[in-house]
Amino acid sequence: MKKLLLICLVFFVYCKDNHSSGVSPQQVNAKPVSAKALLENRFKEKIDSLLPLAKIFIKSNNYNESMMFIADLSMHSGMDRFAIVDLKQDSIIHKAMVAHGVGGRYFSATARYSNVAGSLCSSPGKYKVGTRYSGRFGKAYKLFGLDKTNSNAFNRAIVLHAYECVPDEATYPQHLCNSQGCPMVSYQFLDLLSKYIDKSSKPLLLWIVG
Repeated sequence: MKKLLLICLVFFVYCKDNHSSGVSPQQVNAKPVSAKALLENRFKEKIDSLLPLAKIFIKSNNYNESMMFIADLSMHSGMDRFAIVDLKQDSIIHKAMVAHGVGGRYFSATARYSNVAGSLCSSPGKYKVGTRYSGRFGKAYKLFGLDKTNSNAFNRAIVLHAYECVPDEATYPQHLCNSQGCPMVSYQFLDLLSKYIDKSSKPLLLWIVG
């Protein structure tokens, strides 16, 4: 009898230890979500939230309705935060890193925003991707700001260009280099963007958010 009572007591303690917390075996064995994965999910959620408004603007202004570009400068600069978005499938075709404006004399880990000439800041808002030209950084594309927050972009010489300090692979958790206000990408990624920009019969939309 005593032996039976002892077995019941051990079984009771085992069940209490394993179920009192309300954690299932699946949860115990689940791998923790990394900070990088959480940031990537947030980036996808941001894009999903912008697409309905972007599509309305694109259709109303006769832009390319098949794709657009979105850059989220609120993301860690070492993450892939510039996306080529397929508007027909509501999916990301490709993503890569993009530098934000330094906004002063010293390196800035986070983006600084201004629409003022000489500020060296990024300017959030919608942009029309303009014509291709060859400048001090090689191939580049003129950008025309379409909102109050980036209306001076053309006069500030804010353009889409590449630079050697931007690598092809994400540097997270290390931060990326800064630009002087331009959305600055790697040379390889700019070549990829060029394929879409140059063959588009209608203007492409770039939406920079912060």
